[in-house]
Amino acid sequence: MPVVRRFAPLFAVLAVVAAVVGGGPAPVLAEAPAGAGVEVQGVGTATGTPDVLHVTVGVEVGAGTVGDALSAANDAAGKVLGALRKAGVADDDVQTRNVHLYPRYGSDGQDITGYTAGQDVGVTLRHLDTAGATISAAVDAGGNAARLQGIAYDLADDAGPRAKARELAFADARARAEQYAKLAGRELGDVVLVREEVTPSGPVPMAADSAMSTSSAVPIAPGTTDVTVTADVRWSMK
Repeated sequence: MPVVRRFAPLFAVLAVVAAVVGGGPAPVLAEAPAGAGVEVQGVGTATGTPDVLHVTVGVEVGAGTVGDALSAANDAAGKVLGALRKAGVADDDVQTRNVHLYPRYGSDGQDITGYTAGQDVGVTLRHLDTAGATISAAVDAGGNAARLQGIAYDLADDAGPRAKARELAFADARARAEQYAKLAGRELGDVVLVREEVTPSGPVPMAADSAMSTSSAVPIAPGTTDVTVTADVRWSMK
């Protein structure tokens, strides 16, 4: 819906017209200096095909002592990292996160009965054709300690979709502004202001089991992801 920020006082009557045309409440009109024109908001969305997969593989182990819990968790994490390297994942695309250690209590909530240790490994996979096999290899390497915490698709470079979304947003804003100018019996002049807000593609979440071990490749279906640009554009009027 167009959001009109400013009109010259001459065009205050358009508040009612805008409400009818836009199907919503009348825009708020403010006093503006002589020569001010019309400012509207345009939105454009372009679609891209994800080419990157972000995965979080965790390990978690319980043991009777702190040392045993840490040792077991470190061993499992080492196996996961080894499997990722063997699959060709670059070290720069692997990051250790969320290292944790905490006690486990008995039924009375007072006595410590053991300890749980673990950590997560964030992985960026840049080859979707082998991503499923790589995920499975990492989870298998971690054994019963492995946890598949989350999977999300992303665009390595969203410059193309962003440029297209920008074009669509500006065209949308211009169409709205031209309608207002026509309703006012005027014509659009020069563009005097452009403000942009980009909603990045961001990771697109994919459901994953909290614990998983499999000898077959995890099926991968990247689908599409959107990049949205919102542009506030102001024209003078003549």
